[in-house]
Amino acid sequence: MPNIRPQRIGRIGITSLLDGDLDASLDKIPDPADREAAIRLIAEAGGDKALTMDCNAFMLDLPGGPALIDVGTGSMMHARLGHLHARLAETGVAHADIRTIFLTHVHKDHFGGLVDADGRAMFPNAEIVLHEVEAAFWFDRAPETLPERARATLPLNAKAFGPYAGRIRRVKEGGGLPGVAARLAPGHTPGHTAWIVETGEAPIVAWGDVVHLAALHLPRPETAMIYDLDPHTAVKTRRHMLQWVCESRAVVAASHLDAPGLGHIEWDGERYRFAPLAAG
Repeated sequence: MPNIRPQRIGRIGITSLLDGDLDASLDKIPDPADREAAIRLIAEAGGDKALTMDCNAFMLDLPGGPALIDVGTGSMMHARLGHLHARLAETGVAHADIRTIFLTHVHKDHFGGLVDADGRAMFPNAEIVLHEVEAAFWFDRAPETLPERARATLPLNAKAFGPYAGRIRRVKEGGGLPGVAARLAPGHTPGHTAWIVETGEAPIVAWGDVVHLAALHLPRPETAMIYDLDPHTAVKTRRHMLQWVCESRAVVAASHLDAPGLGHIEWDGERYRFAPLAAG
């Protein structure tokens, strides 16, 4: 697979940047009945390979210049990840050219690339755009009020976002930039966001963790996983988003669908499927 996958959708260019991959586990499914069904689905889809999640970020070619949706892991995870910066260099776009970074949510596989290993900002001219609900959850609450799993990530949050103090913009529902709007998709985190990009044709819907494992969550979206801070809400969001993008024929730009993560969600009468876009 080519590392760089540029596409043109209406008036918008979008390029998938593969940061790497990470392994998931069905032990993260809290309900035993769900886990039994998941074991069967994953086996049908190829076993261990179906438990590996690609980690995609996306570059938008907007009228005002290039922007990113998420920035990969940087140096915050294992060596199979952290390749976004090399991918970006291959496009010919410099880090200094990026003026806007839309984050789907505050988890390290989506924000880690904001800084290098020493905590220096990788994007000297970029503004970070976050849904106000996500920002308030992570940045405004006393640490002791956060769930334990969220508290554990706070030192990495501080490392990544500290150099961007004064360059973080909180937006309300529907806010962002002209043609790029925030849409709350909660559950994975309280302010988990899908970014809706107007193209003049089908919209692009860029989401982070609405779907973790395609082989599991497309045929069985009701399966909850403890990757989500609120699994019940995440299931409701997943059902709604899958139905919406299927019916609207939106182009999905998904963090954890198989690279390049660009395509359509289709309903075959029994289950959802992912249909990748043809190579651009």
